[in-house]
Amino acid sequence: MEASHAHSPTLSSSETIMAALLSSVPAVRLPSLVRALAADARRQRARLAFLLLSPPHFARALARLRSMPLPAKAALLGRVLLRSFLMLLPALSPDGSHHLLRLPTPDLDAALLLVAMCDSYSPAASSASPVDWHALLVDDVVRNALSISGLGGTPWATVAPYLDAAAKCRRFADVVSEDRAVAGIGGDGNKNSVGRGGASHATVLALPTAPGDGTPCAICREEMAPGRGGVCVLRPCGHRFHWPCALRWLARRNTCPCCRAELPAEDALAETRRLWRAVERMAGDSGGCA
Repeated sequence: MEASHAHSPTLSSSETIMAALLSSVPAVRLPSLVRALAADARRQRARLAFLLLSPPHFARALARLRSMPLPAKAALLGRVLLRSFLMLLPALSPDGSHHLLRLPTPDLDAALLLVAMCDSYSPAASSASPVDWHALLVDDVVRNALSISGLGGTPWATVAPYLDAAAKCRRFADVVSEDRAVAGIGGDGNKNSVGRGGASHATVLALPTAPGDGTPCAICREEMAPGRGGVCVLRPCGHRFHWPCALRWLARRNTCPCCRAELPAEDALAETRRLWRAVERMAGDSGGCA
């Protein structure tokens, strides 16, 4: 059974993530990762409890969520799932500075309600009357708090929700890509072409400046004068370009013009795909996938 999994071309999302996790996190560091995830889960539960105990804050967050169009709700849910993905696999953001790890407080409150509503709502149990979201969420929060996962009885109880969210991240990106492709947002109707865009603003701002080395800029083909400024270095490949050329290029694409090395993307969907490719490479290095 295990041997067949090691060579399976159809490794599940959860299996791929676990293979990547085991290959990127030494066993000695697993306890600290579990503690970090447990602390993050406690903060999220505490914030949700605060919203439920404060009627004005709950009403404000619910009103914000209801005011969002469906694509905005989908984008917010995608960011929340991607955040769990990044928390579970710290190797994807070694310095913890990934631009999608942090949500502004209004977005965080709306996201916590959205996820809790998705987890709590049961169409079979609903009636024609409006749903009392506050009462429904309070019951669900109390029930979850008394569960094994809520009590944090084992390391797996802490890791499992993040693993589940990380696996959903991939599936969610595929579904949104298909919906955008059907709507023609991708431009050519191909789901792999949607969700592509420029490099993240934080990544572009963090690019180091370097003197020219006399070689031509691959974008404009003009020389980068030796010893002169105005040149930036792309990470991780190290290729150099004129700053204005790089800014124009990276506003539309998140790849190096020379070698196609990928930079973090501003768009959450494009970033999910980039990170998933990195996870598949990590899992492959561990022998977890073909």
